[in-house]
Amino acid sequence: MFMRPIKILVVEDNDADTFYLQKVLDRMGVVYTISVLGDGESALNFLLKRGEYSKAWNPDLIFLDLNLPKLSGVEVLEALPPSPRLPFCILTGSTLERDKLKKKFGIRRIAYVVKPVTRDMVLNCFRCYDHLAPLAEAITVQNTGYEAPPLTLGQ
Repeated sequence: MFMRPIKILVVEDNDADTFYLQKVLDRMGVVYTISVLGDGESALNFLLKRGEYSKAWNPDLIFLDLNLPKLSGVEVLEALPPSPRLPFCILTGSTLERDKLKKKFGIRRIAYVVKPVTRDMVLNCFRCYDHLAPLAEAITVQNTGYEAPPLTLGQ
């Protein structure tokens, strides 16, 4: 498995969705460090290392909500230079924009997650990126035949 915690950036303005994502990652046994930003403007500054984020680390995976204050997720994607080193997993409450995003930004279908996230959705996001695919395989092998019971916010 990974030798170090994976670095995850979550750009999400709903604390419950962020909490739920962390619960899913924890249940999967993923070792991670996380930074959470609540708006698109902060995300753009973080990813471009501007202002207070001039020393920001490079994330191994970015969970980006599309419906954000200040700048939407789409506006964040449009403002970034094309880069294969920015591994996005798009979070949304709707499937309507998936094909448009795939065509415009090259985001793979399985890296587009309709909330609430599940273990399989996170594994699919991992599989989209070469540096995370071995982690997805290790988690899958480790948990073969086991399906966690449904997660509720009260747990």
